Amino acid sequence: MKLAVIIASILLLALPIAAVATILLAPFWSWLEASSGVESLGHSGPAGWCYGAVYAIVVLGGVLVFLLLRRKKS
Repeated sequence: MKLAVIIASILLLALPIAAVATILLAPFWSWLEASSGVESLGHSGPAGWCYGAVYAIVVLGGVLVFLLLRRKKS
């Protein structure tokens, strides 16, 4: 039960962090689109896959931090 709460917390806390990070990465998305031709930055902001990619990275980082802290406790 405790593990489920921690995982849910990581997933929920990652949402606003990833959203802000994705918007702040607009210059990177623009460069990526210009250099590769992959649609990543439109008139309404970054594409959905950009949000998904940053969210996955933030969640992975949160899980790694949790695992490292858990390992130190043991």
